[in-house]
Amino acid sequence: MPPWKRYEELRPDELETLIAQSPVAHWPLGLLEHHGWHLPIGFDGLKADRTCQRLAQRTGGVLLPVMWWGGGGGHDIFKWTHYQNEAAITTMLAETSRQLLSYGFRVLVLMAGHYPWQGFLDAVVPTLRDEFPDALILAGTEATICGDAVDIQGDHAAREETSFGMALFPELVALDALTTGRDDSVWPGSQPPPADRRHPKVEFDPSAPLFAQMGEDARKASAEHGEKGIAQVVDHLSRTINDYLNNP
Repeated sequence: MPPWKRYEELRPDELETLIAQSPVAHWPLGLLEHHGWHLPIGFDGLKADRTCQRLAQRTGGVLLPVMWWGGGGGHDIFKWTHYQNEAAITTMLAETSRQLLSYGFRVLVLMAGHYPWQGFLDAVVPTLRDEFPDALILAGTEATICGDAVDIQGDHAAREETSFGMALFPELVALDALTTGRDDSVWPGSQPPPADRRHPKVEFDPSAPLFAQMGEDARKASAEHGEKGIAQVVDHLSRTINDYLNNP
């Protein structure tokens, strides 16, 4: 199997050696955001990181630290969520990607765990491809990064994402936490958001077990369902990357 390591753990000489063998950079893009009562706050980053780990095992390369700071979406009003300035996000995404490609990576995988990352990627990636025409840049969420080759439906903390979590990090998923009885103290300042800030498909009642979810009931999730989707993504991307490296 091709070698892979975590970027932050390598010394400069080790990085040079590894890039010469496997010039692939995997960068998980995440977020800290409320994902219901049963999933960790860092779900998006964990999902992207674990998916990139599986991919790196097939392609080699380096795995960068998760980009935890992001934004976009309708959960900024939920406690424990951290959305950042969109201009700053775009700059960090563009500049770090440009640096990686200039250091000698021939493949850059921008794996986004938070679906609104797509807008930032769409704004940055075309310019990067123009600047580095010989590089392979794969960018998107698990639902988009493979284009039409894979059919995955996204949601928020519901059946789809919960299934991904059960497949990738089951030790952090607690379906038994989907219980009733919580009150408005879950909101920052103990005040629920006004009606005009409530997404019509999101559950805003904290006493409901599916609070903060958007999509099909998370209690219908399974590791098998999540594994099917993640395996399709990893299989397609690993073939794409290895074909590119073997036939530049």
